[in-house]
Amino acid sequence: ESSGEPGKVNISSSTFALIKDYFLCSHRGRVAAKNKGEIEMYFVEAIRPEYSEDGKGLVPNAKLIEAIKRL
Repeated sequence: ESSGEPGKVNISSSTFALIKDYFLCSHRGRVAAKNKGEIEMYFVEAIRPEYSEDGKGLVPNAKLIEAIKRL
């Protein structure tokens, strides 16, 4: 939380590896993380268009919900 920005979802590279096929993310670079040192971090920007109901990447569609159930 201390390395995040207001209104943004900040994730580690391990979380990015799990969601990259479903969400558009921007790479932040290496960020100091408490008790972990510097790690690669990303911001989640939007749902990928093929998984978005609204075309803006804000509302998930049934395809995304089913994909997440399989994770």
